[in-house]
Amino acid sequence: MKPFRQLALTTGGTFVRVVIAHGVIAVLVCGPGTRPASAQTAPPPPAAEATIAPPAAPIEGGVAHRFLRDVAGDYKHFISKETAVWLGAGGGAALAVHAADDSIAEHVQESDPVELTGGANYGSQWLHIPVALAVWGVSAAAGSSRFADTGRDLLRAQISVVSWTYAVKVTTNRTRPNDDPHSFPSGHASTSFATAMVLQEHFGWKAGLPAFAAAAYAGASRITANQHWASDVVFGAAVGAASGRTVTLHLRNTRFSFAPLAAPGGGGVLVTALRSS
Repeated sequence: MKPFRQLALTTGGTFVRVVIAHGVIAVLVCGPGTRPASAQTAPPPPAAEATIAPPAAPIEGGVAHRFLRDVAGDYKHFISKETAVWLGAGGGAALAVHAADDSIAEHVQESDPVELTGGANYGSQWLHIPVALAVWGVSAAAGSSRFADTGRDLLRAQISVVSWTYAVKVTTNRTRPNDDPHSFPSGHASTSFATAMVLQEHFGWKAGLPAFAAAAYAGASRITANQHWASDVVFGAAVGAASGRTVTLHLRNTRFSFAPLAAPGGGGVLVTALRSS
């Protein structure tokens, strides 16, 4: 990726340059007579015009400190209007499906269901957590900030969703179709839907659609294996989606700061994108 992009314009003898460097936008306005001679053919390097200060001071603390701070923030942000909508819709859908839980389970077992191979493995938190750690670590080492941020959010989503899922499991202690405890909600569904939501938020539906299809497959496999009621899977999907949305709040919460910027023969404005998590 190029370190900067720039655009040079001239109007009424005034030279205007817009420089975009590493998420920082600088608008430089120079008076008549200060326009660089090379501007007629190609814009000069941005360093010739002005030295752009760092957009913000580094956050105190190391990687672990910042990560723990963000995880704590995820618990705080989980209690929100948006999350209430997701969980309310999921709870309503689960309640509607609950009336048919017995009949669905009986039909599935009596019809000699096809084993959905790999569904239980894909929905396991013991797969999603190591994968998230690997994506974060390998991408950071390779210098890919986009994929490193994705891996970091995937790990945050798993921490969040596992916490909330097991809190509800222990509280409700619903019996599974096979008479085991802790049925509601489905952890496989919540885990895989949390991952799908993070991928959708970072890369759009090209990544989100297959991830949601895989999550639905994992959830369905828990029904055919007689491990969960249908309503368990429905609400698990809602918990996972809410967790994924919570940890990617920073992708939808971008603000801008403005500051004056001095330049030879004129001045400008420094515009910095600020994302809060």
